[in-house]
Amino acid sequence: MERSELNGAPLNCLLVLCLFAAVPFFAQTAPPDGMVLIPAGEFWMGRVHMWLIDELEMYLRLRMDDQPAHIVNLDNYYIDKYEVTNADYARHAEAVKARKPFHWMAGKVPAGQEDYPVYNVSWDEAAAYCASAGKRLPTEAEWEKAARGGREKTLYPWGDELVPRPAGAGGGRGGGGAAAKLAQYGGASGPTKVGSYPPNGFGLFDMVGNVNEWVADFYKRTYYSVTREANPRGPESGPYRVIRGASWSETDERILAVHYRNYTDPGHRSNVIGFRCAR
Repeated sequence: MERSELNGAPLNCLLVLCLFAAVPFFAQTAPPDGMVLIPAGEFWMGRVHMWLIDELEMYLRLRMDDQPAHIVNLDNYYIDKYEVTNADYARHAEAVKARKPFHWMAGKVPAGQEDYPVYNVSWDEAAAYCASAGKRLPTEAEWEKAARGGREKTLYPWGDELVPRPAGAGGGRGGGGAAAKLAQYGGASGPTKVGSYPPNGFGLFDMVGNVNEWVADFYKRTYYSVTREANPRGPESGPYRVIRGASWSETDERILAVHYRNYTDPGHRSNVIGFRCAR
């Protein structure tokens, strides 16, 4: 019986070779544990919405740092699905003898809060944690693209309403019920367990609320007017680092928006600032 051949090589052998040749490709594209791939491409970064106080010319010029909105083009990158937890940070601190958050009594994670986001960590400590895991802090542009979850020009990862109206509400057809928050904000009790609220379109949790997150960039108020389009890395230097995402204590819908920029001294440790890593 004849065997089908291609250039003298049996077809069954070629199929086996093709199968093995494909293995490295899939291995390289599989996301690292606990991370999500954010695909390359463009997105609109910054604020496109006008608030009433804009119209009344009452918005402080210093808080207009999220304009102009501009197109940013990013390469593929990975970002953590969750904020770094107390348990994550405890393992790191024990392994490298790093300083532990000052509110941990006797250097121990508060009971029952192993899966809560770590806080009271400085920018340098956050960056060191990421580096020890073979990662880094995300850039400000990477953070905002990830937070948007694939949506363009919306205020929040889920749309333009902080608390979306339930189905059927206000339409005179019944149904609905009480509206539910979609993030941990507006409280006085602190953050909650990571992943307690629904993920955004990229499968990322707590991109709004819970804790603010350190990002890699230095802060400059006028940076959006001079930023480059491809893979911006922020100003070269400055006294402050950017934090993003708002926290459990915020109540202002403008501060909770994904375009909102905040900043602080990189040595600052606070119960409203944590972080996640990128690669």
